[in-house]
Amino acid sequence: MIKEVGMFPRTTTNKKSVKAAHDLLRELEANDSLTDDMRKILAAMEIKLSENLTLEGETSESVETQSGTRKILGNIKLSKNFTLEGETSEYMETPSKEDDMDKVIEKLNSAKEKIKDWTLNLSMICESGPEVASEFIEAVQEVLSLLDRLRNMGQEENEVNENISQAEVVLQDAMARLEEEMVYILVQKRQSYEPYTAEDDGSEGDDTSAVNEPDEINFDLIDPESITFLISIKNTMFSAGYHEQFCAAYTKTQKEALEECLVSLGMEKHSMDELLKMEWSILDSKIKTWFRVIKTAIQVYLKAEKRLCSQIFGVSSHLAFLCFVNTTKSSISRLLIIGNAMSLGRHTPEKLFSLLDMYEALAKVHEEINTLFSDDDGSIVRAEFEEVMSKLGVSAKETFLGFGETILSDPSIDPFPGGGVHPLTSYVMNFIIVYLPDYCGTLDTLLQEKGKEDNMLGSHLRSLGDKLITNLEKKSLLYKDVALQNVFMMNNLHYLQHKVMGSELRGRIGDGWIRTQIVNYQKNATSYVRNTWGSVVAGLRDDGTASGSGSGVKAILKEKIRVFNVAFEDVYRNQTGWIIREEQLKDELKISISQKVILAYQSFLGRNARYNIQKYVKYESEDLEKLLQDFFEGSQKTVQYSFRRR
Repeated sequence: MIKEVGMFPRTTTNKKSVKAAHDLLRELEANDSLTDDMRKILAAMEIKLSENLTLEGETSESVETQSGTRKILGNIKLSKNFTLEGETSEYMETPSKEDDMDKVIEKLNSAKEKIKDWTLNLSMICESGPEVASEFIEAVQEVLSLLDRLRNMGQEENEVNENISQAEVVLQDAMARLEEEMVYILVQKRQSYEPYTAEDDGSEGDDTSAVNEPDEINFDLIDPESITFLISIKNTMFSAGYHEQFCAAYTKTQKEALEECLVSLGMEKHSMDELLKMEWSILDSKIKTWFRVIKTAIQVYLKAEKRLCSQIFGVSSHLAFLCFVNTTKSSISRLLIIGNAMSLGRHTPEKLFSLLDMYEALAKVHEEINTLFSDDDGSIVRAEFEEVMSKLGVSAKETFLGFGETILSDPSIDPFPGGGVHPLTSYVMNFIIVYLPDYCGTLDTLLQEKGKEDNMLGSHLRSLGDKLITNLEKKSLLYKDVALQNVFMMNNLHYLQHKVMGSELRGRIGDGWIRTQIVNYQKNATSYVRNTWGSVVAGLRDDGTASGSGSGVKAILKEKIRVFNVAFEDVYRNQTGWIIREEQLKDELKISISQKVILAYQSFLGRNARYNIQKYVKYESEDLEKLLQDFFEGSQKTVQYSFRRR
């Protein structure tokens, strides 16, 4: 059995026994089946035996022979198990601590010089090419490796401790330089996002040719060629235990860069107090900018930041996610603060569509926010996002529901000139018919209540229409002339009905509600004709006063004609100043007047033609028809000439 070299005692070894062992080793070395490792171990054992022989008086020649073998082996450290004829032996050769220290110091000095050259150099390593960058990283890693070896040599020796201190200083300088390189790359190698544009197709003057951004945008924040060095910096700093410094510098740099991106997109920084005190016109302009920013910020820059963190830290790394959250959460809060301010401000009707637009904008990127911040560390961002979106939804709902009360409370101080379509009617119908259709889906979601009908929006729209009509009826009473009250209601009811019938919301409001307004319109039209023209033609009826003969009858007929003329001219003077802008409504009303007045006038003249009253007649039927064309044009007139026949 071959014993470990260290088991041979130097002071008691028998000279013959040592020689016998020496001969045995030579026989073993002659065995062709030995491996290279076995041969090295046997050679080392032979050196030890030679040393023992020298101690026992062996000749210097023999020692010199064995020293040659020592030179061949050098300072190789061995630790092997091997089996020889069924026996196991373990042997390790450890070079002297002095030799090992010399080599460590030699390598350390070499690495220190490489690092020192760059710590004093104002140039950037990353700009010097990949080979230079690789050499610097290798030098730093060499220091890390040598530092570990020095620490393993023991802490009791002053020389070791001194070299450890020197290595640590060099390492600190190297870490500072690597951090500087990392920040430089993140700042100087950052790329700007260029919005997607379609190639010119030769069309002119068509603003709609602007193409929307593609659904999936792949954008690199940092020049891809610099990513490899960033990863090397991260790995090296982490190996040195500088992970906190790396993460802090990375987060600070990227956080500032992202905030600068928001500024470049037009997003100014404001406090909540500033936003709440801001005039609506100014705030509205900032909201329009916000719409342009929110999509690009989340779908381009946040996604790119998440991808960069994964590239540097590793896809499944918790640090990657943590750095991403710490980098982006302040910018997310900055994006959301304007939505928060909108939800807290006064809910006036003009803000409704901005509230709905902001709610929809957040709803569109909600899923992406949940994906980007899916980890537990991102829960604070998700919660803040969902809270602001919910507040906007509630504010939009309350503003919409409160619109009815705004309509009812619209002040009625002065009658609207000419009895035309009131500005309130135009405002409400534009609000409902022009703008609301684009938000039906969102309003359905916000208005839906458990156990209630599906078409809650339609119910609320009918309610808004009813409240508008209630207010219009109040406003009509401001006119002293009942006929003008009727014209006012006809104008507004016809406008309202016409708008609803041509709207996308017709199905939601329902034809039943439309028919009700048609009936109301017809009632006012009938009332107008009766109230205005009933008294005008009252004297033209056959009341039996002209059944006699002679001058008395002619006088009565003459007076009837005079009274009619005066009444007609009075109505003409008033109602030419009234206004009906809708041509169909105006024509229909003129036809109704003609049927009421002209037919009565013609009948009167026909019945009394035998009394030779033509000389009393101021207007023929055709003259009246012509004068009726001047009605409801909004320009008051008087009859300036006589149609009397000679």
